[in-house]
Amino acid sequence: MKNSPTGTKINNYSATPFLRKTVITFLSLALAASVCFTVLYVMYDVKSFKYLLYIFTMQHVLWLTGFIIYKDLSTESVIMMYISYITTALFPVACIYWNAGNPVVFSWYLLIMFGIVVFQMRNIGLWIFVISIIVISVFFLSPVFPKEDLSPALMNEANIMTVIATIVLAGFFAVVYVKRDNFYESTQEESLQSTPESTEISEKDKALYNEIINYLETNKPFKNPDFNAHTLAIALNTNVTYISKALSAGGNDNFNALLNNIRVNYVKSMLDNGALKKYTLDFIQAEAGYKHRSTFNTAFKSITGMTPSEYASQNSHDNT
Repeated sequence: MKNSPTGTKINNYSATPFLRKTVITFLSLALAASVCFTVLYVMYDVKSFKYLLYIFTMQHVLWLTGFIIYKDLSTESVIMMYISYITTALFPVACIYWNAGNPVVFSWYLLIMFGIVVFQMRNIGLWIFVISIIVISVFFLSPVFPKEDLSPALMNEANIMTVIATIVLAGFFAVVYVKRDNFYESTQEESLQSTPESTEISEKDKALYNEIINYLETNKPFKNPDFNAHTLAIALNTNVTYISKALSAGGNDNFNALLNNIRVNYVKSMLDNGALKKYTLDFIQAEAGYKHRSTFNTAFKSITGMTPSEYASQNSHDNT
């Protein structure tokens, strides 16, 4: 899928085989959970749940099969549609559970919110707001749904299965979150440091470079220690390949070099304005987005030729 540097696109993260495999694994786990709950309610012959879960399971089979077969599907779009689907599909189940006096089902909505964060969905705040409204509406609309006389044995087994499924899926999301960051730490460096030399610098590259600098100086996202090329690409609605080309057009070696320059200049401006009279150097370092003092010192000395302490001392003497 081709994208213009500043045009609408599926972000670089969503286009990777890594995310595709992750979604397939998740849908497989969700299908397995659905089958287990279907078997449970068939065994206890709870009609409202039984038929709901028949449909639920078949829909998961279709989701998984379709995603595997149609490899050109936009992964991000599939995730967005699935979140919309699962949020809606769980609503009647939540209402019936609530009628039976059991709130454990709400753990599924917590998992949905966790998934939204892990998959870095756009408009995360809006998604969480919508899900919160749906959860609240359960308390008001549950009387519309049938009241099932669920036996204590069934409820205990259902609760145990729900807790197990929640732990498994939450663990899965946690692993994905860690692997995702590690994956992008390595792939971003390769992408950002391997701009084709033969690529002609275009006006679009220059325009994107100016947009990058303006965004960094205006919004100061570099103050977040987790800020990286991927999050920059999402903010500017582009991808790391175009970011790399734009940085090359602006005369920068790679994203990390630009980021260190921006951060060090920010620290210098704070020191020049007497920040050490109010704050410690550790605070100033963290304010600029550095997690570790050693990384900060190395970057600062590499760019200025002196350590932060030496710079601050020299600056102090110059002002006396």
